[in-house]
Amino acid sequence: MKKFILLLFILSANVSAFAQELIDIKIISQKQMETYNSRNIDAYAALFSDDVKVYDFPKKLRYEGKDKLIAYYGAFFKKTPELYSFIEKRIITDNKIIDQEKVIYEKGGKPKEFVVMYVVENGKIAEVYYIKR
Repeated sequence: MKKFILLLFILSANVSAFAQELIDIKIISQKQMETYNSRNIDAYAALFSDDVKVYDFPKKLRYEGKDKLIAYYGAFFKKTPELYSFIEKRIITDNKIIDQEKVIYEKGGKPKEFVVMYVVENGKIAEVYYIKR
């Protein structure tokens, strides 16, 4: 009986850890969209690992490192004061977030569709894959 109770305890701890990780990934994905739309480069960059890798799918490296992400998105945010993005569809599986996004660059502009996958490791976005641009 003690072994059974111990097994239940271990299983419930693993389920709790998995549930917490899923909650964390959902929070990260929501904050990523919020900080993108607010064009707050510091808050946006804080969601990414220091050695983040950004790819054009499947594995063409665009750039690596948070400093390059800050340089790219910092300039992009300054050039697009009316930038707004929204999620059409979102899939979260394991440590991956796959978003079908629509981005509007200026008021009244036609939305452009993107499909992007984010890989989360240790509470930060570690890899980004632009699947459709």
